[in-house]
Amino acid sequence: ILWTALSVALGLELRGEYIRGVPCIKRHQQLFCPTAGNSYPLDRIELFIDENKALMKRMYGEFDMGSPEYGPGRKRKRSAKPGVPDLHFDPGPDPGGKTGESFFSHVRNARQNFRNNQSSESGRVDACESKVEIVTPYWASNSAGKIRAIVNTQHFEQAIHQEVCSKVRTNRCSGDCGCEQKYKWHRLLAYDPDNDCKGIFMDWFLFPSCCVCRCNPT
Repeated sequence: ILWTALSVALGLELRGEYIRGVPCIKRHQQLFCPTAGNSYPLDRIELFIDENKALMKRMYGEFDMGSPEYGPGRKRKRSAKPGVPDLHFDPGPDPGGKTGESFFSHVRNARQNFRNNQSSESGRVDACESKVEIVTPYWASNSAGKIRAIVNTQHFEQAIHQEVCSKVRTNRCSGDCGCEQKYKWHRLLAYDPDNDCKGIFMDWFLFPSCCVCRCNPT
């Protein structure tokens, strides 16, 4: 009943394995969360931001606090430093060997693109069909497999651009070939809800990046 209500309210079709303790389901080798849920440490995250503005500026980039009062309903603007918080290379020699399955929020602005795989630049088409999404994750499993809250508030937003496979096969990618999901490491500001002493820190998380057609070796 809960998931049916959320599906109707958000305009999403939610199918997958329900995950206890968080408002998430497991879907397409990842976890999807329509909402942050009651366990999301929003108050603690905003308190840390308020008490550590200089640190947040170094980690997140330039931002305008506007009024000295920092509270709900007061939006902030920011100009992120190049590469922060969205970095796309490998997280060092040992990413932990985990799948990095992610807890996603609902899709921001519903920017989903079923482009018919048409490239406006070359006129060519992709062999695989895919869907492009902009998501703002609330929860994610880091490179060590630990669940972390992702800093996403009305004051600080971290969005991920991802391309997800729509089909496993197409007319152009069939036979001994198939469409496979590729993933990319991102470095995001995170918070450990089980250890307030850590505060906000950078951590590595794996998100879908693109859909490719792969074939058996000849």
